[in-house]
Amino acid sequence: MNNPNKKLLSIKEAAKYLGITEMTLRRWDKDGSFKPTFVSPGKHRYYSLSDLEKKTKGIFRLAEEWVIAEKSFTPEDEFYCATRDVFKARYDKIANELSAKLTSGSLIASAAGEIGNNSFDHNLGNWPDISGILFAYDMGKRRIVLADRGVGILNTLQKVIPKLEDDKKALEIAFTEVITGRAPEHRGNGLKYTKAAIIEADAKLLFQSGDAMLEINKNDSLNVKDAKTPIQGCLAMIEF
Repeated sequence: MNNPNKKLLSIKEAAKYLGITEMTLRRWDKDGSFKPTFVSPGKHRYYSLSDLEKKTKGIFRLAEEWVIAEKSFTPEDEFYCATRDVFKARYDKIANELSAKLTSGSLIASAAGEIGNNSFDHNLGNWPDISGILFAYDMGKRRIVLADRGVGILNTLQKVIPKLEDDKKALEIAFTEVITGRAPEHRGNGLKYTKAAIIEADAKLLFQSGDAMLEINKNDSLNVKDAKTPIQGCLAMIEF
């Protein structure tokens, strides 16, 4: 390729940079959502660093694309955990890797495990369309992403608090209040543990359900706000 821009990356390098697969980049090119910067006469795709920097949350965007979609589709096998067994196998791998590399690795892993297990626990037999979760991580960019197209936090907590009607209030309760020790109320209790683990690990959590987004920062602050785009189910990203 004869191109003066030395900052162009091949599709393989770009996929690694974003923490996604080459298949995903090809799909984004095909649907027009993210086009390559340059295509060689041989049809090879190349991407500039400036374009890629706008997509640095690659795995998060992939998960967001899935939970926003009106029509469900099966995520790539690399990230899709159709059953709890698949999730556990992949979770054990990242948990071991985190524990080996970071002093706070076990806390971060347990927070991710709680979120993933909640998805299976509280959607069992009630998945609206596609069952299972999307579970992806990028050790280079130090992020973990989980998502499901389940019933969401509000619908779960309404079984205990029927008058609860607001996604923001539901998220606040789930992450700050101990409800009871019985299922399905345990979802709120589990996310309260997630909050404590994230803070102790000096990490950051973004968690969306419905039209509300919750953010837990490293300074122990908790912020709940309206999300830009409503989603089905839950979407979470842990940054560490």
